Amino acid sequence: MKNLTLALGLLSVLAAGVAAQDAAPGDRIEITFPNGGSVMGTVIAPPKGAPAASVTLDLASEYPGLRGTITVPNRDIQSVRKLRILKEARMCDLTNPPIVQEPVKPAAPPPVVATPEPPKPVSPPDDKAAEELRKAREMYARFPSPDWSPERYTMIRVKQYRGQLPTPMEREFAQGFELWVKGRDAAGKK
Repeated sequence: MKNLTLALGLLSVLAAGVAAQDAAPGDRIEITFPNGGSVMGTVIAPPKGAPAASVTLDLASEYPGLRGTITVPNRDIQSVRKLRILKEARMCDLTNPPIVQEPVKPAAPPPVVATPEPPKPVSPPDDKAAEELRKAREMYARFPSPDWSPERYTMIRVKQYRGQLPTPMEREFAQGFELWVKGRDAAGKK
């Protein structure tokens, strides 16, 4: 039994080393460490003085505001997963939302000419502000803290940047984030 445990441990270490050696410069990979943490990057040639059995990643294209590399010895790698190659090299920029391509919709039939309706009375600005505040409070009630927060919004944006689809709840939260902030601020004033 003792030999079997030793053999399995050695086999997992060797498997991680073989997977790390399969990564060629230019490949995008995700490395998972034994503690469960992971890091993504593009494999580059190792710098001078790096251990022979190691992988060097360029982190600049994966993490916003981070410029640099990391060299990880194979013994510290639990698993390696290859990621899809980006069509064009780009830096993370969370100031612009990612562009999601919508499916092509068929052309709408020509509009039917209808008689114009009488104009609706315009409500005073106080009603508009009260209505917006009501919607903001509803949004905050639907997405309460601490599960939903500005940090969660940032993570949703990163997820979209990576090409991952957020859940329907995450999409709704991201679309109404400004309204959510107003609701949070209104809830804090009570």
